[in-house]
Amino acid sequence: MTQTNIFSAVLDQASELPAMLRREARDDEEGELVSALLVEVRKWCAKNVDGAAIDARGKLGVEMLGSIAEQGWFGLTIPEKLGGAGLSMKAATRVVAELTRFNGSLGTCVGLHSGLGLFSMIHLAPKGLQERYLPEIAAGKRIAAFAATEPNAGSDIASMRTTLAEEGGKLKLNGSKCYVTNGGLCGLVTVVARSPGLGGARAGHTMVAVDPTWKGVNRQGEEKKLGLKGSSTITIDFEDVEVPADHILGEISKGMDHAHQALTWGRTFMAAGCVGAGVAALEEARAHTAQRVQFGRPIGNFPLVREQTACAMADVYTMESVVRLVCDLYETKHGDIGLDSAIAKVMASEGSWDIVDRCLQLMGGTGYIEEAGMARRMRDMRVTRIFEGANDVLHMHVASSVLGWKPDALKAIPALAPRVNGPHSDAAKGFDLQMQELAERMIATRAKYGFKLFDRQVLQFALAEAMMAVYAQMPVLLRVSRSGDEAEQATALLACARLRERARIWLDRVAAGEDAERSGWVAAMLKE
Repeated sequence: MTQTNIFSAVLDQASELPAMLRREARDDEEGELVSALLVEVRKWCAKNVDGAAIDARGKLGVEMLGSIAEQGWFGLTIPEKLGGAGLSMKAATRVVAELTRFNGSLGTCVGLHSGLGLFSMIHLAPKGLQERYLPEIAAGKRIAAFAATEPNAGSDIASMRTTLAEEGGKLKLNGSKCYVTNGGLCGLVTVVARSPGLGGARAGHTMVAVDPTWKGVNRQGEEKKLGLKGSSTITIDFEDVEVPADHILGEISKGMDHAHQALTWGRTFMAAGCVGAGVAALEEARAHTAQRVQFGRPIGNFPLVREQTACAMADVYTMESVVRLVCDLYETKHGDIGLDSAIAKVMASEGSWDIVDRCLQLMGGTGYIEEAGMARRMRDMRVTRIFEGANDVLHMHVASSVLGWKPDALKAIPALAPRVNGPHSDAAKGFDLQMQELAERMIATRAKYGFKLFDRQVLQFALAEAMMAVYAQMPVLLRVSRSGDEAEQATALLACARLRERARIWLDRVAAGEDAERSGWVAAMLKE
């Protein structure tokens, strides 16, 4: 578990982060490239993307994938020297957000490929392996996938049964992986497998790159899903698949650590896609409420509709700010963003689901009709709260992190208010007060329960919710502190107010501790 608490890690950089959070890329030069790229994305999507048609045929299609390859979007994160665009995480996630704004299946295909699918090849693969595969991947001749989940190993990934073992001087891969996104399209899949005895290690997992055309690899049919119908999701079986030794990614027996590293990329890319989907839903709902006339005026002029619209705008601003922060921290913390990316994933997936639901409500009966497209957005967004770490499990992960943080460091978390002036100074003071209270709650919870906290999941959930609501206020305030735009300032103020309200609810739950009476009701209701 990390020893540096995520709050201090952000506030210690409070002088540098405001300028970074204003950008959509690593620096101004890359920002110009991204701006031009986004223009091309919008032109291409407007011409080529028909969400209803994609869902109807159940795939993106060879022609569309070929066109995406021609645009170079399968090489977003691949270094330039190997044929890719060499974009930073921040720039690449911005492109994925824009693709998802047009279609969830499209954004998922490119986002999974660019993030979770390619992390290990880019950062862990031997040089020779990179030179062999990455130019082809950048050109779109191969699409990347990642295979970890098994029928009996979902969130409990450590219980996987797929094995990588040495037999007769050769490495053999055996097992089955399910729910492999891009599985039916991929030309290279990263596989995590148990590897007891390999390299002299008694236990452990190892990560390998597998070409799905190899003997012994069997791809099953496409899954029929609630949403993301154009995205490929399959089961892949491995039977005595011979894996060359140079296809091992990273260190032998360190595969689980490497998988968690890859997931930080995957979760951040997915969170960015959720932002794009939320933006699109809000755009469509606002267009509808502006032209839909009831009782003699557009419904967008009614106070309740305006309030709901503004709240959705504030939530998008929060999600976007958190994703930007995680990308900036990836640069400044040298990749140590495990908790930050988990928070971004939870907040963006939960937030975008709420936004789509709210926008469908604003569109009334029209939103419920398939032709309007909002129903498809809702179906597509539902899985984001499940894959790449179910949000329920990630809540436990976030909350349990307090066990690795030193109480003295929590007491010494820097104040934000001295760094924020103008119209947001009161909001910054409000953050500091909640941060102080949260620190006290975390210290008290750690002292009271210790490692027994793992058995108190309801309390963990409340603590994680409080932590995330307080955490998200930091990027919102730091980002807006350099803005002179009145509308953006108001958006940030509403965003912080909503986050403080949310934090207040959960801080009170944490302060109350375990509810014995409530636990008794649950036990009685579920008694066998």
